[in-house]
Amino acid sequence: MWPIRSALFVPAHRRDWVGKALRVGPHGVILDIEDSVPPQFKPQAMDNLKSEIAELKAAGVAAFVRIQPLYDGTPAEIEAAMTDGLTAIVPPKVATPDEVRRLHDLISYAEGKAGVEHGSVGLLVLPETALGMYDAYNLAKASPRVRGIHGAVSGPVSGDFARAFGFRATTGGEEQHYLASKLVLDSRAAGAMYPMAGIFGTHQDDHKAVEALIRKARDFGYSGVAVMHPTHVPIANAVYRPTSEEVDYFTGLIAAFEDAEKKGLGAVAYRGAMVDYAMLPLAREVLAEAARNRG
Repeated sequence: MWPIRSALFVPAHRRDWVGKALRVGPHGVILDIEDSVPPQFKPQAMDNLKSEIAELKAAGVAAFVRIQPLYDGTPAEIEAAMTDGLTAIVPPKVATPDEVRRLHDLISYAEGKAGVEHGSVGLLVLPETALGMYDAYNLAKASPRVRGIHGAVSGPVSGDFARAFGFRATTGGEEQHYLASKLVLDSRAAGAMYPMAGIFGTHQDDHKAVEALIRKARDFGYSGVAVMHPTHVPIANAVYRPTSEEVDYFTGLIAAFEDAEKKGLGAVAYRGAMVDYAMLPLAREVLAEAARNRG
């Protein structure tokens, strides 16, 4: 299922919201049993997980579960989520590689207990602590389950990342450039090739601002985004979908290069620029993404 371009947060205690989420076409749904669930409803949220994941699997949509920060109740939360179709656990406020290794072991135990294929459940790590952000490379390296580091690209309303880092979020967002780029690089350098960014901190009905944040996340190198409101999912899907101009450009580039290879050339002039083998992986990725969207 990776890369996952759009994921929608859904409070897991709201059982009927999964069906509503599917109507807007997300590539993934993050079933939340942390911040969006009042304490008295957390048992209900945990009870709902398996049926919600089954519904997502039937729809071909990736199923994530955001648990609470690592504590004594974490094994029960992971076991409540463990079922065929679970894509990844999203642990918040992760600070150290030891926490990731502990989560790896807990997931392995839960997989075995539930009869789920060993190693099939990933981790999307949220380093919402200063230490975690600083050591994100080692967080991603701590387990082969880590599919990506979960960062954030925010509007002017501050969240956990801003508080932990100490910056004041602005509309322009220049104060976030270092952190956003660092988390993407740390994730990919560690082999976790699918960093994702949470998009928040702006008015939910300001779709122009939401689109600007999603484009910024894409340009920073995040492979997809997690959004808080259903109307933001189509925006994310559109931003990450290759344009017809990009498809035309890269289709022509590959054709030009194939023609050059037949002539024994390793580089070719194409639309006014010299291109060589280094351009081919990107061209193929864009065309594969376009084919995936057609499918």
